[in-house]
Amino acid sequence: MDTNKGTPNINYRLPPLSDEFLYQIIFCMEDQANEYCLDLQEGVLSQVVFVEQRRKESPERFLELPEWYPSDGFRTMEKFVSTLRNPIYRERLREVLQSGKGVFRQFKDVLHEQPPLERLWYFYKDKEIRRRIYLWYERHDEAFRLSRMGEAPDDPTTELIKEDFILSSEAEAWLGAMDSLGDRAIHRLSDTGRQVDALLARQLQDAWMRQPEDCHLVALSTSGNFTGFLRYRLLSEGVANLVCFGVEDEYQGLGLFRYLFDTLCEKLAKLGVRELIVSLAADALKVEPMFEPVAPVALTQQILLSIPRWSDLSVNTEMDAFV
Repeated sequence: MDTNKGTPNINYRLPPLSDEFLYQIIFCMEDQANEYCLDLQEGVLSQVVFVEQRRKESPERFLELPEWYPSDGFRTMEKFVSTLRNPIYRERLREVLQSGKGVFRQFKDVLHEQPPLERLWYFYKDKEIRRRIYLWYERHDEAFRLSRMGEAPDDPTTELIKEDFILSSEAEAWLGAMDSLGDRAIHRLSDTGRQVDALLARQLQDAWMRQPEDCHLVALSTSGNFTGFLRYRLLSEGVANLVCFGVEDEYQGLGLFRYLFDTLCEKLAKLGVRELIVSLAADALKVEPMFEPVAPVALTQQILLSIPRWSDLSVNTEMDAFV
Protein backbone atom coordinates (compact mmCIF):
# COMPACT_ATOMS: atom_id res chain seq x y z
CA MET A 1 0.00 0.00 0.00
CA ASP A 2 1.05 3.56 -0.53
CA THR A 3 1.69 5.72 2.53
CA ASN A 4 1.46 9.45 3.07
CA LYS A 5 3.90 11.71 1.27
CA GLY A 6 7.21 11.95 3.08
CA THR A 7 6.98 8.48 4.69
CA PRO A 8 8.58 5.25 3.44
CA ASN A 9 6.60 3.02 1.06
CA ILE A 10 5.45 0.19 3.37
CA ASN A 11 3.75 -2.96 2.16
CA TYR A 12 1.23 -3.64 4.93
CA ARG A 13 -0.15 -7.16 5.32
CA LEU A 14 -2.68 -8.76 7.61
CA PRO A 15 -1.20 -10.79 10.48
CA PRO A 16 -1.65 -14.60 10.46
CA LEU A 17 -5.18 -15.56 11.45
CA SER A 18 -4.44 -17.72 14.49
CA ASP A 19 -7.29 -19.03 16.68
CA GLU A 20 -6.39 -16.53 19.39
CA PHE A 21 -6.42 -13.61 16.96
CA LEU A 22 -9.69 -14.83 15.47
CA TYR A 23 -11.33 -14.83 18.92
CA GLN A 24 -10.05 -11.30 19.51
CA ILE A 25 -11.66 -10.12 16.25
CA ILE A 26 -14.96 -11.80 17.17
CA PHE A 27 -14.93 -10.11 20.57
CA CYS A 28 -14.34 -6.70 18.99
CA MET A 29 -17.05 -7.23 16.37
CA GLU A 30 -19.63 -8.14 19.03
CA ASP A 31 -18.70 -5.22 21.29
CA GLN A 32 -21.43 -2.75 20.30
CA ALA A 33 -20.19 -0.10 22.75
CA ASN A 34 -16.81 0.47 21.09
CA GLU A 35 -15.34 0.70 17.58
CA TYR A 36 -12.16 -1.17 16.70
CA CYS A 37 -9.68 -1.32 13.84
CA LEU A 38 -6.67 -3.43 12.91
CA ASP A 39 -3.24 -1.82 13.11
CA LEU A 40 -1.45 -3.49 10.19
CA GLN A 41 1.95 -2.22 11.25
CA GLU A 42 1.77 -3.64 14.78
CA GLY A 43 -0.56 -6.52 13.95
CA VAL A 44 -2.89 -5.68 16.85
CA LEU A 45 -6.49 -4.59 17.34
CA SER A 46 -7.06 -1.11 18.75
CA GLN A 47 -10.02 0.96 19.80
CA VAL A 48 -10.53 3.68 17.21
CA VAL A 49 -10.77 6.39 19.87
CA PHE A 50 -7.15 5.75 20.91
CA VAL A 51 -5.61 5.87 17.42
CA GLU A 52 -7.52 8.73 15.80
CA GLN A 53 -4.43 10.88 15.23
CA ARG A 54 -2.37 8.03 13.80
CA ARG A 55 -5.24 7.09 11.47
CA LYS A 56 -5.26 10.63 10.10
CA GLU A 57 -1.48 10.59 9.58
CA SER A 58 -1.36 7.10 8.04
CA PRO A 59 -4.86 5.90 7.09
CA GLU A 60 -3.58 2.94 5.04
CA ARG A 61 -1.98 1.52 8.19
CA PHE A 62 -5.39 0.87 9.79
CA LEU A 63 -8.11 -1.43 8.54
CA GLU A 64 -11.74 -1.34 9.67
CA LEU A 65 -13.10 -4.61 11.03
CA PRO A 66 -16.04 -6.34 9.33
CA GLU A 67 -19.35 -4.93 10.52
CA TRP A 68 -21.56 -6.87 12.92
CA TYR A 69 -24.68 -5.00 14.04
CA PRO A 70 -27.60 -6.16 16.22
CA SER A 71 -29.54 -6.62 12.97
CA ASP A 72 -26.90 -9.14 11.88
CA GLY A 73 -27.40 -10.99 15.15
CA PHE A 74 -31.17 -11.03 14.65
CA ARG A 75 -30.86 -12.37 11.09
CA THR A 76 -28.49 -15.05 12.36
CA MET A 77 -31.07 -16.07 14.98
CA GLU A 78 -33.73 -16.32 12.25
CA LYS A 79 -31.46 -18.48 10.09
CA PHE A 80 -30.61 -20.71 13.06
CA VAL A 81 -34.27 -21.26 13.94
CA SER A 82 -35.05 -22.16 10.31
CA THR A 83 -32.45 -24.97 10.50
CA LEU A 84 -33.86 -26.54 13.68
CA ARG A 85 -35.47 -29.94 13.29
CA ASN A 86 -36.89 -29.99 16.81
CA PRO A 87 -40.50 -28.79 16.38
CA ILE A 88 -40.94 -27.83 20.05
CA TYR A 89 -38.05 -25.40 20.28
CA ARG A 90 -38.35 -24.26 16.67
CA GLU A 91 -41.86 -22.98 17.34
CA ARG A 92 -40.99 -21.44 20.71
CA LEU A 93 -38.02 -19.57 19.27
CA ARG A 94 -40.09 -18.35 16.32
CA GLU A 95 -42.62 -16.92 18.78
CA VAL A 96 -39.78 -15.14 20.58
CA LEU A 97 -38.48 -13.63 17.33
CA GLN A 98 -41.97 -12.36 16.49
CA SER A 99 -42.66 -10.95 19.96
CA GLY A 100 -40.80 -7.68 19.32
CA LYS A 101 -39.85 -7.13 22.97
CA GLY A 102 -36.62 -8.21 24.62
CA VAL A 103 -36.00 -10.63 21.77
CA PHE A 104 -32.31 -11.25 22.46
CA ARG A 105 -32.90 -11.89 26.19
CA GLN A 106 -35.90 -14.17 25.58
CA PHE A 107 -33.99 -16.06 22.90
CA LYS A 108 -31.13 -16.78 25.30
CA ASP A 109 -33.53 -17.77 28.09
CA VAL A 110 -35.25 -20.40 25.92
CA LEU A 111 -31.94 -21.81 24.73
CA HIS A 112 -30.66 -21.95 28.31
CA GLU A 113 -33.39 -24.50 29.11
CA GLN A 114 -31.74 -26.98 26.74
CA PRO A 115 -27.90 -26.96 27.06
CA PRO A 116 -27.27 -29.04 23.88
CA LEU A 117 -29.40 -26.62 21.87
CA GLU A 118 -27.72 -23.63 23.51
CA ARG A 119 -24.31 -25.02 22.60
CA LEU A 120 -25.51 -25.60 19.03
CA TRP A 121 -26.63 -21.97 18.81
CA TYR A 122 -23.29 -20.57 19.93
CA PHE A 123 -21.53 -22.85 17.47
CA TYR A 124 -23.83 -21.68 14.67
CA LYS A 125 -23.41 -17.98 15.51
CA ASP A 126 -19.64 -18.38 15.82
CA LYS A 127 -19.56 -20.05 12.41
CA GLU A 128 -21.51 -17.16 10.84
CA ILE A 129 -19.13 -14.56 12.29
CA ARG A 130 -16.09 -16.62 11.27
CA ARG A 131 -17.40 -16.79 7.71
CA ARG A 132 -17.60 -13.00 7.60
CA ILE A 133 -14.06 -12.69 8.98
CA TYR A 134 -12.71 -15.18 6.44
CA LEU A 135 -14.29 -13.21 3.58
CA TRP A 136 -12.79 -10.01 5.01
CA TYR A 137 -9.36 -11.63 5.15
CA GLU A 138 -9.72 -12.94 1.60
CA ARG A 139 -10.52 -9.46 0.30
CA HIS A 140 -7.43 -7.97 1.91
CA ASP A 141 -4.94 -10.84 1.77
CA GLU A 142 -4.34 -12.78 -1.46
CA ALA A 143 -2.14 -15.36 0.27
CA PHE A 144 -4.92 -16.12 2.77
CA ARG A 145 -7.46 -16.52 -0.04
CA LEU A 146 -5.24 -18.95 -1.93
CA SER A 147 -4.51 -20.98 1.20
CA ARG A 148 -8.24 -21.58 1.75
CA MET A 149 -9.05 -22.75 -1.78
CA GLY A 150 -10.53 -26.24 -1.67
CA GLU A 151 -10.71 -26.29 2.11
CA ALA A 152 -13.28 -28.79 3.37
CA PRO A 153 -16.08 -27.58 5.68
CA ASP A 154 -15.99 -28.54 9.34
CA ASP A 155 -18.27 -31.21 10.81
CA PRO A 156 -20.95 -29.03 12.43
CA THR A 157 -22.27 -30.93 15.44
CA THR A 158 -20.57 -34.25 16.11
CA GLU A 159 -18.15 -33.04 18.76
CA LEU A 160 -20.81 -30.85 20.38
CA ILE A 161 -23.14 -33.79 20.91
CA LYS A 162 -20.40 -35.83 22.58
CA GLU A 163 -20.02 -33.15 25.24
CA ASP A 164 -23.72 -33.08 26.11
CA PHE A 165 -24.67 -36.76 26.35
CA ILE A 166 -23.44 -39.90 28.11
CA LEU A 167 -23.95 -43.26 26.38
CA SER A 168 -24.32 -46.51 28.28
CA SER A 169 -25.11 -50.16 27.57
CA GLU A 170 -26.69 -50.52 31.04
CA ALA A 171 -30.39 -50.33 30.25
CA GLU A 172 -32.23 -51.98 33.16
CA ALA A 173 -33.02 -48.71 34.94
CA TRP A 174 -34.40 -47.15 31.75
CA LEU A 175 -36.64 -49.89 30.36
CA GLY A 176 -39.73 -48.06 31.62
CA ALA A 177 -38.66 -44.85 29.86
CA MET A 178 -38.14 -46.80 26.63
CA ASP A 179 -41.61 -48.36 26.94
CA SER A 180 -43.06 -44.88 27.50
CA LEU A 181 -41.48 -43.62 24.27
CA GLY A 182 -42.94 -46.58 22.40
CA ASP A 183 -46.39 -46.14 23.96
CA ARG A 184 -46.50 -42.48 22.90
CA ALA A 185 -45.52 -43.35 19.32
CA ILE A 186 -48.18 -46.07 19.20
CA HIS A 187 -50.88 -43.80 20.67
CA ARG A 188 -50.11 -41.06 18.15
CA LEU A 189 -50.93 -43.51 15.39
CA SER A 190 -53.95 -45.04 17.15
CA ASP A 191 -55.50 -41.64 17.86
CA THR A 192 -55.65 -40.52 14.21
CA GLY A 193 -58.80 -42.57 13.64
CA ARG A 194 -57.46 -43.94 10.35
CA GLN A 195 -57.68 -47.71 9.94
CA VAL A 196 -54.30 -47.91 8.24
CA ASP A 197 -52.66 -46.08 11.17
CA ALA A 198 -54.29 -48.51 13.59
CA LEU A 199 -52.74 -51.41 11.66
CA LEU A 200 -49.38 -49.66 11.65
CA ALA A 201 -49.70 -49.08 15.41
CA ARG A 202 -50.11 -52.83 15.97
CA GLN A 203 -47.01 -53.54 13.88
CA LEU A 204 -45.11 -50.94 15.87
CA GLN A 205 -46.29 -52.52 19.11
CA ASP A 206 -44.90 -55.88 18.00
CA ALA A 207 -41.57 -54.28 17.10
CA TRP A 208 -41.28 -52.67 20.55
CA MET A 209 -42.00 -55.92 22.44
CA ARG A 210 -39.00 -56.79 24.58
CA GLN A 211 -37.14 -60.05 24.02
CA PRO A 212 -34.54 -61.79 26.21
CA GLU A 213 -31.85 -61.32 23.55
CA ASP A 214 -32.30 -57.53 23.40
CA CYS A 215 -29.24 -55.31 23.69
CA HIS A 216 -29.40 -51.55 24.26
CA LEU A 217 -27.47 -48.34 23.90
CA VAL A 218 -28.93 -45.61 26.12
CA ALA A 219 -28.28 -41.85 25.97
CA LEU A 220 -28.42 -39.75 29.12
CA SER A 221 -28.04 -36.02 29.60
CA THR A 222 -25.11 -34.81 31.67
CA SER A 223 -27.58 -34.41 34.56
CA GLY A 224 -28.52 -38.10 34.28
CA ASN A 225 -31.90 -37.80 32.55
CA PHE A 226 -32.99 -40.34 29.94
CA THR A 227 -32.91 -38.80 26.45
CA GLY A 228 -33.00 -41.67 23.94
CA PHE A 229 -31.98 -45.24 23.10
CA LEU A 230 -31.35 -47.90 20.46
CA ARG A 231 -32.51 -51.52 20.85
CA TYR A 232 -30.74 -54.13 18.75
CA ARG A 233 -30.25 -57.88 18.49
CA LEU A 234 -27.35 -60.00 17.30
CA LEU A 235 -28.91 -62.37 14.75
CA SER A 236 -26.13 -64.54 13.39
CA GLU A 237 -22.43 -64.28 12.77
CA GLY A 238 -21.74 -60.89 11.23
CA VAL A 239 -25.37 -59.62 11.24
CA ALA A 240 -27.35 -57.51 13.72
CA ASN A 241 -30.83 -55.95 13.67
CA LEU A 242 -31.70 -52.47 14.93
CA VAL A 243 -35.18 -53.31 16.15
CA CYS A 244 -36.41 -49.95 17.42
CA PHE A 245 -35.17 -46.62 18.71
CA GLY A 246 -36.47 -43.41 20.19
CA VAL A 247 -35.43 -39.91 21.21
CA GLU A 248 -37.38 -37.77 23.69
CA ASP A 249 -39.24 -34.93 21.96
CA GLU A 250 -37.21 -32.11 23.50
CA TYR A 251 -33.94 -33.69 22.30
CA GLN A 252 -34.96 -34.40 18.72
CA GLY A 253 -33.20 -32.61 15.88
CA LEU A 254 -29.92 -32.21 17.78
CA GLY A 255 -28.09 -35.12 16.15
CA LEU A 256 -28.54 -37.49 19.10
CA PHE A 257 -29.78 -40.39 16.98
CA ARG A 258 -26.75 -40.01 14.71
CA TYR A 259 -24.44 -40.06 17.72
CA LEU A 260 -26.14 -43.20 19.07
CA PHE A 261 -26.05 -44.89 15.68
CA ASP A 262 -22.37 -44.08 15.03
CA THR A 263 -21.46 -45.40 18.47
CA LEU A 264 -23.46 -48.58 17.91
CA CYS A 265 -21.71 -49.21 14.58
CA GLU A 266 -18.31 -48.79 16.26
CA LYS A 267 -19.37 -51.24 18.99
CA LEU A 268 -20.69 -53.81 16.50
CA ALA A 269 -17.59 -53.54 14.32
CA LYS A 270 -15.44 -54.51 17.31
CA LEU A 271 -17.64 -57.59 17.74
CA GLY A 272 -17.07 -58.59 14.12
CA VAL A 273 -20.54 -57.56 12.94
CA ARG A 274 -20.39 -56.41 9.32
CA GLU A 275 -24.04 -55.85 8.43
CA LEU A 276 -26.91 -54.13 10.24
CA ILE A 277 -30.59 -54.45 9.39
CA VAL A 278 -32.44 -51.23 10.23
CA SER A 279 -36.21 -51.50 10.65
CA LEU A 280 -38.03 -48.26 9.81
CA ALA A 281 -41.74 -47.50 10.17
CA ALA A 282 -43.99 -44.51 10.89
CA ASP A 283 -42.03 -41.60 12.44
CA ALA A 284 -38.78 -43.57 12.18
CA LEU A 285 -38.84 -43.13 8.39
CA LYS A 286 -37.58 -39.56 8.78
CA VAL A 287 -34.04 -40.85 9.45
CA GLU A 288 -33.91 -42.78 6.17
CA PRO A 289 -32.09 -39.99 4.22
CA MET A 290 -29.21 -40.29 6.70
CA PHE A 291 -28.33 -43.67 5.21
CA GLU A 292 -28.44 -42.68 1.52
CA PRO A 293 -24.67 -41.98 1.17
CA VAL A 294 -23.86 -45.66 1.83
CA ALA A 295 -26.47 -46.96 -0.68
CA PRO A 296 -28.41 -49.28 1.66
CA VAL A 297 -30.07 -52.39 0.21
CA ALA A 298 -33.88 -52.51 0.55
CA LEU A 299 -34.84 -55.86 2.11
CA THR A 300 -38.60 -55.29 2.47
CA GLN A 301 -40.93 -52.41 1.73
CA GLN A 302 -44.53 -51.54 2.55
CA ILE A 303 -46.42 -48.93 0.56
CA LEU A 304 -49.84 -47.34 0.94
CA LEU A 305 -51.74 -46.62 -2.27
CA SER A 306 -55.21 -45.44 -3.23
CA ILE A 307 -57.26 -48.14 -4.96
CA PRO A 308 -59.57 -45.62 -6.74
CA ARG A 309 -56.57 -43.73 -8.13
CA TRP A 310 -54.95 -47.01 -9.21
CA SER A 311 -58.17 -48.10 -10.92
CA ASP A 312 -58.41 -44.78 -12.78
CA LEU A 313 -54.80 -45.13 -13.88
CA SER A 314 -55.41 -48.66 -15.15
CA VAL A 315 -58.41 -47.56 -17.21
CA ASN A 316 -56.88 -44.40 -18.68
CA THR A 317 -53.28 -45.41 -19.42
CA GLU A 318 -51.38 -48.25 -20.98
CA MET A 319 -49.34 -49.90 -18.23
CA ASP A 320 -46.26 -52.10 -18.31
CA ALA A 321 -46.37 -55.60 -16.86
CA PHE A 322 -43.32 -55.72 -14.61
CA VAL A 323 -43.88 -59.29 -13.41
